[in-house]
Amino acid sequence: MKVLYNSWEEHLKNSVRSDSDPMVMPWLFSKPFRKQNPDKVKEIKAKFTGGYLPRKSEAFERQMKSNVAHDTRGRLNSITVPTLILVGKDDELTPIRMLEEIKSEISNAKLVVFEQGGHGLYWEVPHLFNKAVLDFLNGQN
Repeated sequence: MKVLYNSWEEHLKNSVRSDSDPMVMPWLFSKPFRKQNPDKVKEIKAKFTGGYLPRKSEAFERQMKSNVAHDTRGRLNSITVPTLILVGKDDELTPIRMLEEIKSEISNAKLVVFEQGGHGLYWEVPHLFNKAVLDFLNGQN
């Protein structure tokens, strides 16, 4: 997360975009999805513009620092309910290795890695995302 935060910090320093441009957009979708679906990315971006903290605000800066400082490792083993963890192989916000570590600490966790997709799996591969969630939920009955 520290590397990601540093990239956000660098991006903010060098950014000429407006505060209304959602900061997470470069990391939300995989590069292939952004390249192949520019209209979809633009549509989703438009829905979120204004819904995020202004990029150059102190509140945004505090949120990024909190993301880096928040560490639940060592406490995840207290989760006892069945847990589904989903990740796309091109997720730049939460790489597979991070989620494998999380899975290793939750005794009843299932990790599903999609061959495509970034952090916004539910937009990039909704059919795969929905199937994985439904299969998981149906398996809990």
